[in-house]
Amino acid sequence: MHLNSSKYHPIKKQQGSTLVAAIFVIVVLGALVAGLSSLVRTTSESVVVEVLGARSFMAAQSGLERGMVKLYSPNQNPVDICRNFSLDNESGNVLDLDTNCKATVTCREPYEYELESKEVEVHLRLESVGSCTGGKEETSRKLAIETRVRVEN
Repeated sequence: MHLNSSKYHPIKKQQGSTLVAAIFVIVVLGALVAGLSSLVRTTSESVVVEVLGARSFMAAQSGLERGMVKLYSPNQNPVDICRNFSLDNESGNVLDLDTNCKATVTCREPYEYELESKEVEVHLRLESVGSCTGGKEETSRKLAIETRVRVEN
């Protein structure tokens, strides 16, 4: 029995089609991997910035709390402390929290005003800037707290 050669295509005509399909699949998978790796890298960087931002906020809050403790020291005048504000450390107004975070605390010049009752109050404002670094990223947050002190005549 002889096979009818008109029904079957010669093998030479089919050579190379598998190679084209394989290259197409490799290119499509490579593009998917490149896109997904870019997405993962972007997501990772945004998480780092978010975490550093939270740490910067907490650093600024710690600076404010430390500043309020200094401002309202027992048996001392908060207005005088504000005018000559320092955290009493070797870094002046900078509070080093760890190797990557710090808070810079300042007290604005006190503002004195008179109430309707003829009493005098002094407005004090503490500001704290917390900053943290991680790798090539750096974030900072600024917080402020305001307080009043009644001046006795």
